[in-house]
Amino acid sequence: MRSYDIRMGNRTIYLPDELDELSRNLGLNLSRLTQQAIEAHMIEHTEQALDARVEAASERIAALDIEWPDGWLETSRAEAGER
Repeated sequence: MRSYDIRMGNRTIYLPDELDELSRNLGLNLSRLTQQAIEAHMIEHTEQALDARVEAASERIAALDIEWPDGWLETSRAEAGER
């Protein structure tokens, strides 16, 4: 069986005491509720979510500090017989 490395950031959220007590008494999974709220927000704000994803991906790519040679894409396409 293949295993996957899933990274999950650890964030702290703050709740008023009353909501904290209610969530505990109801046995709510705050992590799942938060994930669902973020996903719903992304659906409602698609363009903003896409911009945020592109920015995050760009930051991860920049952190790799890869220097591509000039014309690497054209060379790769030519080698593959693409136009």
